[in-house]
Amino acid sequence: MKVVTAVVNNPIFIEIQYYTLKKYMKCDYEFIVFNDAKDFIDFTNGGDITIKSTIENICKQLNIQCININNRHHANTTNRWCQEPSHRTADSMNVILEYQKQNPDYYLLLDSDMFLIDDYNIDDYKKYDCSIVLQHRKDIDKTTDIYYIWNGLYYFNINKLDTSLMNWGLTYTTDTGGRMSAWLNTLTPSFNDKVHFIKYFKSGEWNVTDMPANLKANDRLVRFLQNDIRNINGQFFCELYDNKFFHYRAGGNWEKRNFKLHVDLSYQLKSIFID
Repeated sequence: MKVVTAVVNNPIFIEIQYYTLKKYMKCDYEFIVFNDAKDFIDFTNGGDITIKSTIENICKQLNIQCININNRHHANTTNRWCQEPSHRTADSMNVILEYQKQNPDYYLLLDSDMFLIDDYNIDDYKKYDCSIVLQHRKDIDKTTDIYYIWNGLYYFNINKLDTSLMNWGLTYTTDTGGRMSAWLNTLTPSFNDKVHFIKYFKSGEWNVTDMPANLKANDRLVRFLQNDIRNINGQFFCELYDNKFFHYRAGGNWEKRNFKLHVDLSYQLKSIFID
């Protein structure tokens, strides 16, 4: 089994993922980092062009395979497409997809700011061909429904999936992964036999009263959630998937917030999960 992630700017998250995987992953796995950091000044790196090499060095120290993604075309400041975060994410996801096609295996993909908080075994998902987070938008006609999958968390048994229609590209009304709708349609009508739909608490739609027992048991993480300055009206900005995957959310800075904010919050999480 391979656990993969695409990292754009935060070496601290690699450390947290590495150690939480070691603690909670209850099966054999290989951890692979796809390095999508920019070696040019960019909003994603806060102007620090050394982040790409820092990611390489941390992966080397932790003995993690690091695969660099060619992203020089994103430096084109005259092309709006090159600056749009969802297009950039689709690029990196399609690079990972090509790797998966060439190296078929069981895959668990984690967003770069997603961490295990409880035991996970591939057997939890293995009876399915895939485990996905379902997304839904309206088509450009405002009446037709488009169902596709989120790029931040999935399990794929590549050996059982038809990858010919897979494409993490966008459509006019969807973000990253909108073009996965064509592939998703090939799995019907036997969804129940082939697909596990991952349940989750969505950003801005849950609070302490919704917490499962395993999360409530982690007092420091609960305090982090409650004190997160990104919260609105007492609702948590972070997310939780299948009660096991904690999602910091927006760690790639697609919201273009103050970069220091993410650094400060990242060190808080490192203290909770590692120190």
